[in-house]
Amino acid sequence: MATNKEEAPELKTYRGNCHCGAFVYEVQLPEIKSAGQCNCSICTKKGYLWAFPSSDHFKFVKGDESELQGYQFAGKNLTHKFCPTCGSALLAKGASPQFGLNVHCIQGLNTWELEKTPFDGAAMAPAHEPPKYTGPEPSADVEGGQLYTGSCHCGAVMLALKSKPIDKTYTGRIAVCNCSICERNAYIWVYPSAEQVVIQGQENLSYYRFAGKVIAKTFCKTCGIQFTNSPADLTQEEVDALSDDLKKAYQRINANRPVNLRVLDGFSFKDLDPVKWEGFTKMQPQYVNP
Repeated sequence: MATNKEEAPELKTYRGNCHCGAFVYEVQLPEIKSAGQCNCSICTKKGYLWAFPSSDHFKFVKGDESELQGYQFAGKNLTHKFCPTCGSALLAKGASPQFGLNVHCIQGLNTWELEKTPFDGAAMAPAHEPPKYTGPEPSADVEGGQLYTGSCHCGAVMLALKSKPIDKTYTGRIAVCNCSICERNAYIWVYPSAEQVVIQGQENLSYYRFAGKVIAKTFCKTCGIQFTNSPADLTQEEVDALSDDLKKAYQRINANRPVNLRVLDGFSFKDLDPVKWEGFTKMQPQYVNP
Protein backbone atom coordinates (compact mmCIF):
# COMPACT_ATOMS: atom_id res chain seq x y z
CA MET A 1 0.00 0.00 0.00
CA ALA A 2 1.40 3.43 -0.95
CA THR A 3 2.23 5.80 1.86
CA ASN A 4 1.55 9.50 1.75
CA LYS A 5 4.65 11.62 1.59
CA GLU A 6 4.75 14.71 3.73
CA GLU A 7 4.16 17.67 1.48
CA ALA A 8 7.01 20.13 1.23
CA PRO A 9 6.09 23.49 2.75
CA GLU A 10 5.17 26.24 0.33
CA LEU A 11 8.02 28.66 -0.22
CA LYS A 12 7.67 32.42 0.05
CA THR A 13 10.03 34.90 -1.60
CA TYR A 14 11.67 37.34 0.80
CA ARG A 15 13.94 40.25 -0.02
CA GLY A 16 16.74 41.46 2.23
CA ASN A 17 19.63 43.88 2.20
CA CYS A 18 22.43 45.48 4.14
CA HIS A 19 21.54 48.94 5.44
CA CYS A 20 23.50 50.96 2.88
CA GLY A 21 21.93 48.98 0.04
CA ALA A 22 25.17 47.78 -1.54
CA PHE A 23 23.98 44.18 -1.19
CA VAL A 24 20.41 43.07 -1.90
CA TYR A 25 19.21 39.48 -2.10
CA GLU A 26 16.12 37.37 -2.66
CA VAL A 27 15.51 34.09 -0.87
CA GLN A 28 12.79 31.45 -0.92
CA LEU A 29 11.83 30.06 2.49
CA PRO A 30 8.75 28.69 4.21
CA GLU A 31 6.90 31.54 5.90
CA ILE A 32 9.18 32.76 8.66
CA LYS A 33 7.39 32.34 11.99
CA SER A 34 10.42 31.37 14.08
CA ALA A 35 14.18 31.80 13.99
CA GLY A 36 17.16 30.06 15.54
CA GLN A 37 18.85 31.88 18.42
CA CYS A 38 22.31 30.69 19.42
CA ASN A 39 24.18 31.76 22.57
CA CYS A 40 27.73 31.23 21.25
CA SER A 41 30.23 34.06 21.40
CA ILE A 42 29.70 35.50 17.94
CA CYS A 43 25.94 34.94 17.74
CA THR A 44 25.49 36.76 21.05
CA LYS A 45 27.68 39.69 20.03
CA LYS A 46 25.97 40.05 16.64
CA GLY A 47 22.47 39.24 17.84
CA TYR A 48 21.93 36.83 14.96
CA LEU A 49 18.54 35.25 14.34
CA TRP A 50 18.92 32.35 11.93
CA ALA A 51 17.02 30.82 9.04
CA PHE A 52 18.59 28.08 6.93
CA PRO A 53 17.83 28.26 3.20
CA SER A 54 19.41 26.19 0.48
CA SER A 55 21.91 27.91 -1.80
CA ASP A 56 19.59 26.98 -4.69
CA HIS A 57 16.90 29.23 -3.19
CA PHE A 58 19.09 32.29 -2.65
CA LYS A 59 20.53 34.89 -5.01
CA PHE A 60 22.06 38.34 -4.84
CA VAL A 61 20.22 40.82 -7.04
CA LYS A 62 22.64 43.63 -6.23
CA GLY A 63 26.25 43.33 -5.16
CA ASP A 64 28.54 40.33 -5.38
CA GLU A 65 28.95 37.97 -2.44
CA SER A 66 32.74 38.01 -2.96
CA GLU A 67 32.76 41.70 -1.99
CA LEU A 68 31.35 41.05 1.48
CA GLN A 69 33.85 41.11 4.34
CA GLY A 70 34.45 37.59 5.62
CA TYR A 71 35.43 36.59 9.16
CA GLN A 72 36.51 33.16 10.38
CA PHE A 73 37.63 31.93 13.79
CA ALA A 74 38.28 28.74 15.78
CA GLY A 75 38.02 25.79 13.35
CA LYS A 76 37.35 28.18 10.45
CA ASN A 77 34.57 25.94 9.18
CA LEU A 78 32.23 28.93 8.81
CA THR A 79 32.71 32.31 7.18
CA HIS A 80 30.62 35.11 8.67
CA LYS A 81 29.92 37.72 6.01
CA PHE A 82 29.01 41.37 6.51
CA CYS A 83 28.90 44.57 4.48
CA PRO A 84 32.23 46.41 4.78
CA THR A 85 30.47 49.80 4.47
CA CYS A 86 27.58 49.60 6.94
CA GLY A 87 28.50 46.48 8.90
CA SER A 88 25.19 44.66 8.39
CA ALA A 89 25.72 40.95 9.11
CA LEU A 90 24.03 39.03 6.30
CA LEU A 91 24.96 35.36 6.49
CA ALA A 92 27.36 32.61 7.51
CA LYS A 93 28.48 29.87 5.12
CA GLY A 94 30.37 26.63 5.38
CA ALA A 95 30.81 23.67 3.05
CA SER A 96 27.13 22.65 3.14
CA PRO A 97 24.71 23.86 0.43
CA GLN A 98 22.49 24.96 3.32
CA PHE A 99 23.70 28.06 5.15
CA GLY A 100 22.74 30.48 7.89
CA LEU A 101 20.87 33.64 6.92
CA ASN A 102 20.48 36.44 9.47
CA VAL A 103 16.77 37.26 9.28
CA HIS A 104 17.31 40.68 10.90
CA CYS A 105 18.20 41.89 7.40
CA ILE A 106 14.99 40.67 5.75
CA GLN A 107 12.73 43.52 4.72
CA GLY A 108 9.45 43.97 6.58
CA LEU A 109 9.98 41.14 9.05
CA ASN A 110 8.94 41.86 12.65
CA THR A 111 11.57 39.91 14.57
CA TRP A 112 10.04 40.94 17.91
CA GLU A 113 7.09 38.65 17.12
CA LEU A 114 9.09 35.62 15.97
CA GLU A 115 9.29 32.51 18.11
CA LYS A 116 12.93 32.01 19.11
CA THR A 117 14.36 28.48 18.91
CA PRO A 118 17.35 28.33 21.31
CA PHE A 119 20.58 26.50 20.55
CA ASP A 120 23.37 26.08 23.11
CA GLY A 121 26.32 26.97 20.92
CA ALA A 122 28.22 28.21 23.97
CA ALA A 123 28.65 24.57 25.04
CA MET A 124 30.53 23.70 21.87
CA ALA A 125 34.31 23.38 21.99
CA PRO A 126 36.61 25.15 21.76
CA ALA A 127 35.30 27.88 24.07
CA HIS A 128 35.97 31.40 22.86
CA GLU A 129 38.38 33.32 25.11
CA PRO A 130 37.79 37.09 24.87
CA PRO A 131 40.87 39.30 25.23
CA LYS A 132 41.59 40.78 28.64
CA TYR A 133 41.11 44.54 28.82
CA THR A 134 44.31 46.25 29.94
CA GLY A 135 43.60 49.87 29.03
CA PRO A 136 42.71 52.81 31.27
CA GLU A 137 39.47 53.05 33.19
CA PRO A 138 36.91 55.71 32.21
CA SER A 139 37.41 59.02 33.98
CA ALA A 140 33.81 59.36 35.20
CA ASP A 141 33.14 59.22 38.93
CA VAL A 142 30.09 56.95 39.29
CA GLU A 143 28.81 56.39 42.82
CA GLY A 144 28.44 52.65 43.36
CA GLY A 145 29.86 52.20 39.89
CA GLN A 146 31.07 48.96 38.37
CA LEU A 147 33.63 48.48 35.60
CA TYR A 148 32.41 46.50 32.61
CA THR A 149 34.74 45.50 29.81
CA GLY A 150 34.14 44.07 26.39
CA SER A 151 35.54 43.58 22.94
CA CYS A 152 34.76 42.76 19.38
CA HIS A 153 35.08 39.07 18.56
CA CYS A 154 38.55 39.21 17.00
CA GLY A 155 39.97 41.41 19.80
CA ALA A 156 41.04 44.34 17.63
CA VAL A 157 38.74 46.75 19.53
CA MET A 158 38.11 46.77 23.28
CA LEU A 159 35.84 48.85 25.48
CA ALA A 160 35.56 49.79 29.14
CA LEU A 161 32.31 51.12 30.61
CA LYS A 162 31.92 52.49 34.14
CA SER A 163 28.29 52.36 35.21
CA LYS A 164 25.91 51.62 38.03
CA PRO A 165 25.20 47.87 37.96
CA ILE A 166 23.39 47.02 34.72
CA ASP A 167 20.92 44.50 36.05
CA LYS A 168 17.32 44.44 37.29
CA THR A 169 18.16 47.30 39.69
CA TYR A 170 19.36 49.60 36.89
CA THR A 171 17.25 52.75 36.62
CA GLY A 172 18.86 54.15 33.49
CA ARG A 173 17.45 53.59 30.03
CA ILE A 174 18.07 50.29 28.25
CA ALA A 175 16.42 50.04 24.84
CA VAL A 176 16.00 48.05 21.70
CA CYS A 177 14.73 49.72 18.55
CA ASN A 178 13.25 48.42 15.31
CA CYS A 179 14.37 51.27 13.08
CA SER A 180 16.14 50.28 9.86
CA ILE A 181 19.66 50.21 11.32
CA CYS A 182 18.89 48.98 14.85
CA GLU A 183 16.83 46.09 13.50
CA ARG A 184 19.61 44.94 11.19
CA ASN A 185 22.28 45.17 13.87
CA ALA A 186 20.22 43.93 16.85
CA TYR A 187 21.61 46.55 19.21
CA ILE A 188 20.77 46.55 22.91
CA TRP A 189 21.43 50.16 23.86
CA VAL A 190 22.54 51.75 27.13
CA TYR A 191 23.21 55.49 27.32
CA PRO A 192 26.25 56.48 29.42
CA SER A 193 28.04 59.80 29.20
CA ALA A 194 31.15 60.02 27.02
CA GLU A 195 33.29 60.13 30.21
CA GLN A 196 31.97 56.71 31.23
CA VAL A 197 33.38 55.01 28.14
CA VAL A 198 36.89 54.27 26.89
CA ILE A 199 37.56 52.53 23.57
CA GLN A 200 40.91 50.98 22.74
CA GLY A 201 41.80 50.26 19.11
CA GLN A 202 39.66 52.98 17.57
CA GLU A 203 41.84 52.82 14.44
CA ASN A 204 40.27 49.39 13.83
CA LEU A 205 36.72 50.76 13.76
CA SER A 206 34.67 51.64 10.71
CA TYR A 207 32.26 54.57 10.95
CA TYR A 208 28.95 54.42 9.10
CA ARG A 209 26.91 57.61 8.65
CA PHE A 210 23.48 57.92 7.03
CA ALA A 211 20.36 60.11 7.01
CA GLY A 212 21.35 63.30 8.92
CA LYS A 213 24.96 62.09 9.06
CA VAL A 214 25.72 63.64 12.45
CA ILE A 215 25.92 60.22 14.14
CA ALA A 216 28.16 57.33 13.13
CA LYS A 217 27.56 53.67 13.91
CA THR A 218 30.90 52.09 14.76
CA PHE A 219 31.90 48.49 14.06
CA CYS A 220 35.10 46.44 13.89
CA LYS A 221 36.56 46.35 10.39
CA THR A 222 37.68 42.74 10.82
CA CYS A 223 34.81 40.89 12.51
CA GLY A 224 31.94 43.38 12.14
CA ILE A 225 30.90 43.59 15.81
CA GLN A 226 28.85 46.76 16.41
CA PHE A 227 30.00 49.05 19.23
CA THR A 228 28.57 52.53 19.70
CA ASN A 229 26.85 55.61 18.45
CA SER A 230 29.60 58.15 17.94
CA PRO A 231 29.57 61.81 16.88
CA ALA A 232 30.55 62.39 13.28
CA ASP A 233 33.80 64.29 12.79
CA LEU A 234 32.36 67.61 11.60
CA THR A 235 34.06 70.94 11.06
CA GLN A 236 32.56 74.02 12.73
CA GLU A 237 31.40 75.16 9.30
CA GLU A 238 29.55 71.87 8.82
CA VAL A 239 27.97 72.18 12.28
CA ASP A 240 26.82 75.74 11.55
CA ALA A 241 25.11 74.53 8.37
CA LEU A 242 23.01 71.91 10.21
CA SER A 243 19.31 72.33 10.85
CA ASP A 244 18.29 73.12 14.44
CA ASP A 245 17.12 69.52 15.01
CA LEU A 246 20.39 68.07 13.72
CA LYS A 247 22.43 70.51 15.82
CA LYS A 248 20.59 69.28 18.93
CA ALA A 249 21.22 65.67 17.93
CA TYR A 250 24.90 66.43 17.37
CA GLN A 251 25.18 68.12 20.79
CA ARG A 252 23.52 65.12 22.49
CA ILE A 253 25.82 62.58 20.86
CA ASN A 254 28.90 64.62 21.79
CA ALA A 255 27.86 64.52 25.45
CA ASN A 256 26.78 60.88 25.46
CA ARG A 257 28.17 57.65 24.11
CA PRO A 258 25.45 55.03 23.58
CA VAL A 259 26.97 51.55 23.88
CA ASN A 260 25.73 48.28 22.43
CA LEU A 261 25.59 45.97 25.47
CA ARG A 262 26.30 42.99 23.21
CA VAL A 263 30.01 43.88 23.18
CA LEU A 264 30.38 43.29 26.93
CA ASP A 265 32.18 40.04 27.74
CA GLY A 266 30.59 37.64 30.23
CA PHE A 267 27.50 39.84 30.51
CA SER A 268 24.13 38.32 31.42
CA PHE A 269 21.05 39.65 29.65
CA LYS A 270 18.52 37.48 31.50
CA ASP A 271 17.39 40.11 34.04
CA LEU A 272 17.15 42.98 31.56
CA ASP A 273 13.82 44.28 30.33
CA PRO A 274 14.72 46.74 27.55
CA VAL A 275 12.23 49.35 26.41
CA LYS A 276 11.02 48.55 22.88
CA TRP A 277 11.09 51.74 20.84
CA GLU A 278 9.13 51.82 17.57
CA GLY A 279 11.80 53.56 15.53
CA PHE A 280 10.51 51.96 12.33
CA THR A 281 7.51 54.29 12.28
CA LYS A 282 8.84 57.20 14.35
CA MET A 283 12.26 57.85 12.80
CA GLN A 284 12.15 60.47 10.07
CA PRO A 285 12.86 60.47 7.22
CA GLN A 286 11.63 56.91 6.88
CA TYR A 287 14.09 54.42 5.47
CA VAL A 288 13.29 53.10 1.99
CA ASN A 289 14.17 49.46 1.37
CA PRO A 290 16.05 48.95 -1.89
